[in-house]
Amino acid sequence: MGLDLDFMFHPRSIAVVGASQDATKRGYGYVDALLHHGYKGPIYVINPRGQDVLGLKGYRSLLEVPGPVDYVISSIPATVVLQLVDESAKKGVKVIHFFTARFSETGHAEGIQLERDLLRKAKGANIRVLGPNCMGIYYPAGGLSFMRFSKEKGGVGILSQSGGNVSEIVFLANLRGVHFSKAVSFGNAFDINESDLVEYFTEDPETEVIAAYVEGVRDGPRFIRAIRAATERKPVIVLKGGNTEAGTRAVASHTASLAGSRRIWEAAASQTNAVLVDSLEELVDMLVAFRFGKPVYGTRVGVIGGGGGRSVEAADTCERAGLKVQPVPPSVREEFKKRSPNFWDWISNPVDGSILRGSGLDERAILQLLAASPEYDFFITNVREMWTADSPEDIQNIRSSLDGYLDVSKNIGKTLFLVENDMVTNFSWQNEAMAANRRKSIQEGVATFPSIHRAARALSRLSTYYRNRKAR
Repeated sequence: MGLDLDFMFHPRSIAVVGASQDATKRGYGYVDALLHHGYKGPIYVINPRGQDVLGLKGYRSLLEVPGPVDYVISSIPATVVLQLVDESAKKGVKVIHFFTARFSETGHAEGIQLERDLLRKAKGANIRVLGPNCMGIYYPAGGLSFMRFSKEKGGVGILSQSGGNVSEIVFLANLRGVHFSKAVSFGNAFDINESDLVEYFTEDPETEVIAAYVEGVRDGPRFIRAIRAATERKPVIVLKGGNTEAGTRAVASHTASLAGSRRIWEAAASQTNAVLVDSLEELVDMLVAFRFGKPVYGTRVGVIGGGGGRSVEAADTCERAGLKVQPVPPSVREEFKKRSPNFWDWISNPVDGSILRGSGLDERAILQLLAASPEYDFFITNVREMWTADSPEDIQNIRSSLDGYLDVSKNIGKTLFLVENDMVTNFSWQNEAMAANRRKSIQEGVATFPSIHRAARALSRLSTYYRNRKAR
């Protein structure tokens, strides 16, 4: 299918049917989001009374709109959608996005039949359908959005059957420096589906990484072919909803999809080199890893910083994630000995940061020495937790440690993941300092993770993806 769906992201005009003056309703939210993101074309607001919304002239019917309409957003009850399709056909509409729900996901015969009638009528009018039961499109470069997200564009294309999930992913990823080419919530997928969107993102020059939240697929073999073709060119991260009995029941009531077993999805991921994750947090971690990490093929990790107990935990965590905690090589140990005759034999990997004070060595120097060794593929460094700061003045010591890591990262040529615990504290000055540290890390192009566990897991998956891709 390739770029056949490109028209969907470049409408000349948009009509919001069911536009409302009530700020609590989605008919208001869609208009507000389009205005906030600066959509350049005409926005037509349609409601039974022809009320103006957010300064835009209102119309009582789509047929009253004076100009052509390419894209319709439906925020009206399911009982009147067939009439909307008839009106859209007369206006030459190319695509209707149905936020409207209460179709096959209800499990009721009348909802299932209405969905079938809607698809048949739309196909007869040559109108493509996004949804129903979905939030729609976020395309920052084109001013399209269904919420007030970041206006900054990036390289991630995401498709999601859940509107809530895609909204949360966009928000969390933005906080960690990841931005999007396009995001599509596609709901019940009775027309435009997951395979169409994977094929589109594979060909899309604005998309560098593909992410997907899927609850079920319309055509399993086609979806696997699409994923396999995509991973030959771009990383693909997949979060599968509905792997348990309870999750399968939830999927049926959410988007009326057939969930499929975890074992089947693991086999599909193995065949296609897709990165299969288990939660929204893991999906965002992998977006961060691909955004900031370099291609890596080994598993040898150096871990720096943290106290004695944290060092032991780091060693266990990295090994459980499939990484090799590489011992300090003799050549580097000799450098330690020259710089710190009294402490050198106490330093190992992971590096216990609590013993370094007064040693003549600090985390920055150790990272430089280890990074120069060919024995390490990548590094995880711990920044001191902000809750340990005794006063606002003590923050400068933590920031100096961070600055040292960031400075070294510019020249080592290897992937470095920073662990900065993002635990909210009781003091606003600590929370503000944490946010400032994260922003600085993003500006310097270094990934941050809230725990050693999540950093190690992301590194392991990153390395596995690149090794498999190289072997194909």
